[in-house]
Amino acid sequence: MLFAAGRSWPFATNTVLLAAGLLLVSRVSLPPRVRESAGQHRALRQDIVAGFRWTVRHPAVRTLCLTVLVFNITYGAAWSILVLYAEARLGLGAVGFGLISTALAAGGLLATVGYGRLTRRVSLGGVMRAGLIIETLTHLGLAVTTSPWVASAILFGFGAHAFAWGTTALTILQRAVPIYFQGRVNSIYTMSGFGGLVVGAALGGPLVTLLGMTGPFWFAFAGSALLVGGLWRQFGHIAHTDDPTPTPVPAGSTTH
Repeated sequence: MLFAAGRSWPFATNTVLLAAGLLLVSRVSLPPRVRESAGQHRALRQDIVAGFRWTVRHPAVRTLCLTVLVFNITYGAAWSILVLYAEARLGLGAVGFGLISTALAAGGLLATVGYGRLTRRVSLGGVMRAGLIIETLTHLGLAVTTSPWVASAILFGFGAHAFAWGTTALTILQRAVPIYFQGRVNSIYTMSGFGGLVVGAALGGPLVTLLGMTGPFWFAFAGSALLVGGLWRQFGHIAHTDDPTPTPVPAGSTTH
């Protein structure tokens, strides 16, 4: 809607909101941090390697990182052409695109409000399995529909899944990863997610050229379905509450 009112309005609004976020962050009070010694600084590479090795050897966290990598490749390919898809496939203009994006955000808000109630009834592994199915069917639904209303309903459901998935993934990481590995393992998970988006976004345009407007969504559906089939059993054991084997604190590492 802001874009329909004027092309500069979304960017101006984003600037104001980011400035407000910066102001709020600047008011956060943190406890004093112990300055690292020169020896600790030199051990940075070893710390990164240790975190990577821990991730590879931990079945639940390894599965989680692999899943977010592959699913973000498929997601990135489809979502990189979403504006073009909304215009050419759904026949929407600027306001219409804003509305289907709002439907996605509304689903996320619903999941945020109801997440506690959901996880009291469904295991974390169950939430993640359901999310895999929802994301896979999202790509299929967007590939076959030409109705803005159907697409909005699909995106509403996807928004709920995306927020629930993100919260569940962070919960699993915080439960499974020892405190002294939290930063390193979280960075690997983050790199997996954004790395997948970069690769997927680069694929979106060529897929449209080769396969047509719905090509990225069919690619995303096929890739997601293959991943679900390959990793389905792993998600039954993904919600660990503890590190399965005690991991000694690496020499030179800090625990804060």
